[in-house]
Amino acid sequence: MKPLKLQATLIAYRKQQHWTQTDLAEKIFLSRQTISNWENGKTYPDIQSLIVLANLYHITVDNLVGDDLNTVHTQANKHHLKSLLAISFTCLLVVYGLFVGLHWFPMIPTAMAIAAITTVGLISTGYLIYLSQHLQLKTFRQINAYLKHLPAPKETPTRKHQAWILTLSAFVGLLIGGGLTWLIATSILHWSF
Repeated sequence: MKPLKLQATLIAYRKQQHWTQTDLAEKIFLSRQTISNWENGKTYPDIQSLIVLANLYHITVDNLVGDDLNTVHTQANKHHLKSLLAISFTCLLVVYGLFVGLHWFPMIPTAMAIAAITTVGLISTGYLIYLSQHLQLKTFRQINAYLKHLPAPKETPTRKHQAWILTLSAFVGLLIGGGLTWLIATSILHWSF
């Protein structure tokens, strides 16, 4: 994870005032060890302490933690993207596994489980799409680069190109999903059409 900048910011503002850690601690009624822990990154000031520091330095809390908030937000988004990808892929595997399980398990409970897991998969995929658009990640290569902390390749496809890719992706998805479903239904479940 990218190191937070608050430690350096706290040191810089304290030194601008020509204060020692002890001086600052006395001004805000805390121990010198607390100030040292903040500046060494061992602990993070609570919101009340951030407000007191901002008032003491005549700045905003955003001046103290703005860069860190962006870092934390970015890390949270990466975590969400990874989780959503894992959930969507897992739901897909479980649904096909349950579909195969129709050969051995009772039809109604298995169908209900398939419907429930499909719903979870659709919701997570929808949120994954939303988050990707929010982060302006338009291709899988960009998402993959983002998750690996690499700069995302700049790709700005035209609307016609986007429509073509979307149509082709939908067709390939239906072909693979339909083919796999038909194969399972006829080979494993011995359904006839």
